[in-house]
Amino acid sequence: MLGKTEKVLVLIQEADKIETLLKEAIVLCRANSAVMEILFVHESPLFELPDYFKRTQIESLDKTRIETEIENMLSKLGNTSSYAIFIEDSDTVDQAIALSKGKTQTCIVSFYHEETTLKLAKKSTSPLLVMKSEAKNYKQILFPVDLNENNAAYIHYVKTLFPTADLTLLYEPAYMVENYIFDTDLALMPLDTTVDLQLDQEIFEEQKKKFEALKKETGLKGELVNEFDSDLIGYINTKNADLLVIHSENENFLFDDTLSKKLMETVKTDLFIV
Repeated sequence: MLGKTEKVLVLIQEADKIETLLKEAIVLCRANSAVMEILFVHESPLFELPDYFKRTQIESLDKTRIETEIENMLSKLGNTSSYAIFIEDSDTVDQAIALSKGKTQTCIVSFYHEETTLKLAKKSTSPLLVMKSEAKNYKQILFPVDLNENNAAYIHYVKTLFPTADLTLLYEPAYMVENYIFDTDLALMPLDTTVDLQLDQEIFEEQKKKFEALKKETGLKGELVNEFDSDLIGYINTKNADLLVIHSENENFLFDDTLSKKLMETVKTDLFIV
């Protein structure tokens, strides 16, 4: 189960994202009295142009230069948290997982990267904040829920990590009805159309009641969303939220390969995967 955030692990893969990522990490460290670890990984492609952080095209990364730049930026941004810096030139995902140690008390902060973000999200058991734009103080957060028994605990965790944010729950009953039937023995039952529709309606009403109960338990507002599976991204992008939380005990919900990849590529908001 998630606990208090004790460490913020900053994953930097591009030099021009150093300031943005450190700004966000400093805010999280201050809010949670956490320490900071900074992992800079620059994986070189097979063919490449000369790199700013290399002494020459054929030499290894200039680690001293990178470390100095990071330390100067931390000083410029007024960082007061304890920190350690790690610089590597390969295995981005494995390096991040090794430092986070899979602990839920570690929050990984990374900018979206097409090659590594989805891999990291699937392999890591630590919370992952994926930034899409400049650092910000999150004010509007959307949290799609699947009504499992741990929803309230995860909502509490998000509220603790982002204490000044306004959190809105999202729920799409039709999508969950389909997955409920698919994931249970009901899928093996020879149902005729009448019985099938009746069962759908019964589950639909039951799930709506659970959603209302969750809103009451957490004291949060919530919205029922139509066409969640096919129009999720468009819906989210029209809400002008700062952050989208992705969480589910059910792997079919929001995290199949196709939908999760499309989410990460096209959703405008930052993502918090927990």
